[in-house]
Amino acid sequence: MEYPATRDQWLALRHKHISSTEASALFGLSPYATAFELAVQKKQPSHDSEFGTFESNERSEWGLLQQRAIAARIAKVYGVKARAINGYAVHSLTHTRMGASFDYEIIGVLEFPEPGTDPILRDMYFKHGAGILEVKNVDWLVFRDQWPEADDGTREAPAHIEIQVQHQLACIGRFWAAVGVLVGGNKLELLVRERDDAVNAAIALKCAKFWDDLGKGIMPQVELPADAGIIAKLYRYSTPEKILDVQADEDEKITALCAEYRAAADVVKGGEDRKKTAKAQLLLLIGDAERVLAKGFTISATSIADTEVAAFTRSGYRNVRITAQKPKKEKGNGSVVQG
Repeated sequence: MEYPATRDQWLALRHKHISSTEASALFGLSPYATAFELAVQKKQPSHDSEFGTFESNERSEWGLLQQRAIAARIAKVYGVKARAINGYAVHSLTHTRMGASFDYEIIGVLEFPEPGTDPILRDMYFKHGAGILEVKNVDWLVFRDQWPEADDGTREAPAHIEIQVQHQLACIGRFWAAVGVLVGGNKLELLVRERDDAVNAAIALKCAKFWDDLGKGIMPQVELPADAGIIAKLYRYSTPEKILDVQADEDEKITALCAEYRAAADVVKGGEDRKKTAKAQLLLLIGDAERVLAKGFTISATSIADTEVAAFTRSGYRNVRITAQKPKKEKGNGSVVQG
């Protein structure tokens, strides 16, 4: 276990490994990044590049504050002792370059738990020793839709969280984990997982191949449209006055994509025009009514006051516009050629 003293040191350490939250990207199961995006990030010489792998925000800061309360409640309800894990664990197979941070660990049991306490965590501690505790704060609709309940009443976490927990167990070398979920701010759910060596081996294999391929300059396959954003960021700069002429290419991939882009843009424009027309017609019919009840629809047409927007700096980007060239007529015989 390593103990980075600062957040910057932790980010630098994390940049050298596949973390437990990143591993699912290698299986195509991450809701946060693709394998290609992860490869772009890990290719950078340091974590603080423009493709940085982690940015703290207000939501994550609130999450950390709520974690403490959730973990304390789990410890009390299940009669165990829990404490935060401040270290960073690296997998014993160094070539996999797997690393993990953690929320909490269960390090013991309360001598006098409350009457009627569910013994599941106490039993796991007595059977396997200390385990890890992963804390989640989940909206109830998300929990209902993404944390399915089996016929026997057990819960399954989303795939990326199941992979995260197994990755953590592989790195820290422990035999079990609990996932404590606060649902909708007022309901506690608990999932218990034992280490699955077959899953651990699959994760290690994926990570080892990822780093081996990256060292050889082999990038994961691009996934579109998921990778559109990272590609736009990769190719945000152009060389002034540089011209690429592919008019004579037999492949015509660029020509075909230009046609597809224009066709899609025309569909979008047509849709926007229809929306503007429908909105104007509705305003003519409803006048100054703020709320309208129609058969199968409710219209809200509130007035928005003028607002002043503070100036900000927008990141640079490539402004791509595609225009269709007009056919030219050859002098003399009037035949058409493509310009």
